Amino acid sequence: MGRRQLHASENIDIHLEPDGWLHADWKGYQSVDMVKAGCEEILRHMEAQRVSKVLNDNSNVTGIWVGAAYWVASNWFPRMREAGLRHFAWVQSPSRLSQLSANTTVEHAPPGTAVFFDDVSDAARWLREASKP
Repeated sequence: MGRRQLHASENIDIHLEPDGWLHADWKGYQSVDMVKAGCEEILRHMEAQRVSKVLNDNSNVTGIWVGAAYWVASNWFPRMREAGLRHFAWVQSPSRLSQLSANTTVEHAPPGTAVFFDDVSDAARWLREASKP
């Protein structure tokens, strides 16, 4: 089975990877509403595909979205955990403002919710290793 596109929009593409996780590729500037809508898409596809791992790729994100940080931490992450999320690899944006938003999110989330990476290959390697006994 190859990589399969599940969702495509102006601000986020979501793929099911052959290794059994979702790859959420966020693009450009993210408003609070865009972040919330994209997060809901990830949750919907995670449940539909019955996967427990997400590679959340912010490599192409620009600007600050800290207005959504508390919602992601306190509302979305708990619902993701309830839906079966076990491993969340978060690739940081090169944008300092986006990094601030992601760091603020994780500071307000339960410990161990997400692990940050600087590039997609390291994040993918970690997700692959997470499935080994």
